[in-house]
Amino acid sequence: MKRNIKITLILCLLWVALVLVVTFYRYAGNNAAEAEVSREELREIGAMVYEAPVAFEPFSLVDHHGEPFTEQTLQGKWSLIFFGFTNCPDICPLTMNELTGFYRDLAAGPYQADTQVVMISVDPFRDDTAQIAQYMQAYHEDFLGVNGEYSEVSRLARDLYISHGVMPVPTQDGSDSNEFMVDHSGNILLIDPQGQYRGFLEPNIRRANILEAYQIIRQTI
Repeated sequence: MKRNIKITLILCLLWVALVLVVTFYRYAGNNAAEAEVSREELREIGAMVYEAPVAFEPFSLVDHHGEPFTEQTLQGKWSLIFFGFTNCPDICPLTMNELTGFYRDLAAGPYQADTQVVMISVDPFRDDTAQIAQYMQAYHEDFLGVNGEYSEVSRLARDLYISHGVMPVPTQDGSDSNEFMVDHSGNILLIDPQGQYRGFLEPNIRRANILEAYQIIRQTI
């Protein structure tokens, strides 16, 4: 009799273990499928999320309030970072306008409180703190404009896969010119609350797609 009870108990334990294993793999499989669906959705609206987060080196810049802007500033919040400059004639104001609309839309949900929007200048030769502060007034009071030493900006841009450069404007007579153009990538970068690079939004993405992509990312990561 005792032996039968033991056998029954063992069979019950094996059954419970089997159910747990099947449930685990089904749950893991569903999560993987959902993640793949989410990535496909994101690609369709102009967003890309890396399978593994990307770390980057510490850096030291300054925001338009004169406060240090370092890797520590990225802790505890989601950050959307755009590399641009105040004299940019097209993609920068367009992108900043879309980010402003997106950020205002966030006020209707739970995510605005732990989201920060940052523009880092790739033209530190002209974009001093006062210039950036004036530029940011046209967008949102919560946004941060950032500048710093050109080498420091370039190093951070490289770590985040952003290309940029300064090119002199040619003159008609071929002489040296004091004017120059700035070229840069137009991606909006997504940094998680641990300060890791998680993905990007493509250039020229619209406000509604920024919001949709951001909500998907916040719900799935």
